[in-house]
Amino acid sequence: MKKLSIQNKKYLLSKSKKGSLLKNKRVDKVYLKGITSQVGFQQRFDVNNRPYFEDLKAPSIFNLQYENCNNVIKYINSIKEVAEKGKNINILMDGIDEIGEGAIAMLLSVIAEINENILIRGIKPKPGISRDILEKSGFFNYMDGHIHKKNRNTKNTILKTSGFNYGGTINLPLEIRNANETVWKESGRNPPLRAVVFEMIRNSCDHAFINQNNIIWHLGISHDDDLNQVKFSFVDNGRGIIKSLSERKLQKVLNLFKDNVDLLDSAFRDGIRSRTGISWRGKGLPTIFENYQDGYFKNLIVISNDVFIDFEKNLSMKLEEPFNGTYYFWSLDTDCKKACYN
Repeated sequence: MKKLSIQNKKYLLSKSKKGSLLKNKRVDKVYLKGITSQVGFQQRFDVNNRPYFEDLKAPSIFNLQYENCNNVIKYINSIKEVAEKGKNINILMDGIDEIGEGAIAMLLSVIAEINENILIRGIKPKPGISRDILEKSGFFNYMDGHIHKKNRNTKNTILKTSGFNYGGTINLPLEIRNANETVWKESGRNPPLRAVVFEMIRNSCDHAFINQNNIIWHLGISHDDDLNQVKFSFVDNGRGIIKSLSERKLQKVLNLFKDNVDLLDSAFRDGIRSRTGISWRGKGLPTIFENYQDGYFKNLIVISNDVFIDFEKNLSMKLEEPFNGTYYFWSLDTDCKKACYN
């Protein structure tokens, strides 16, 4: 075999490094949709007939805690706005330092809402905790993207359904059993937890969407075996609780409350009927709150339209950036009242 010269060695080393770099870049990329269309051709393709993408950089703190909520919802809304203009979207997550499962579910929800003629691609967070959370979340059950082998074996998932479907997905009973297994080390039914999820699904199916064919909700479930904890995030991109009430022209109901914060808080704590005598979308919301109050789960957060409520911290506020939909977060751990039945 001919001995390599120093110049040849340098060339091969350079080529190897370049190939490795390109491979790593491909791992970072996420191609979320791959459907092309001639609709909006001028906006979505450049002069060389290559797809043009609008860069949308995600906030560095990408979670739905109250101090970060406005920034995340503003970003979600910007994705909708760019899509409505018929432009392709490049979701840049490489600047994210912290990420939450709830924000991931909300991002997935808005992607599902976008017209299929829009191309969407993206870049993952840099290697570290945020990328691991994204890869383990179940996000890539619906999107194209490489998952590192250490993140492939996970109980985390995101359930999704579309259309008028009270029962949710066939996987829901199994996922509830898995949640009990993580928390109590026993597999079994959890009727209070099932009732809570069912009420969220029922509200989405009955009232959140004008067209039943457009009904889409996502339920994110994240397990932490070390802490014996499971976190849940439910989101739909419908009209939202407050807007749903307003569109039913029940203005006299709105006048009985100080503002939207008071309205949404009362809908959960007391039910609208108790104050107004009028039955409306909120009749299932007290069921959710009662199970929370009884201790079957904890850390209940609700975001709908221009209101954020964290019941655990007794914190409520009006949002600068309204979310056109409804979002719930809650968690289950060993401090909760045990409900595990065969």
